[in-house]
This record gives sequence, structure tokens and C-alpha cells, in this order.
Amino acid sequence: MDTHLMTQGLEVMMLGLAGVFAVLIIFYAVTRVMLLIARKRK
Repeated sequence: MDTHLMTQGLEVMMLGLAGVFAVLIIFYAVTRVMLLIARKRK
């Protein structure tokens, strides 16, 4: 097997997973902020 190609594949996989987790964290933070705003308006 070509180790350089395998290394590139792992790098792309790690970047993809990091992107997915970053989006999930942003979604969680936005949801929390929206809940805080909704509670203050009541």
C-alpha cells in the first residue's frame, strides 16, 4: 500500500470529523443562547 496516500486519507478523515464536531458544538451553543433569550422574554 502507498503510505503517502493512506496518510492523506487519514488527514482528510480527521478534518472531516473535526468539521462535524465543530458544527455540532456551534449548534449546541446557538440552541442554548436561544433558550436563554426565550426565558428572559417570559
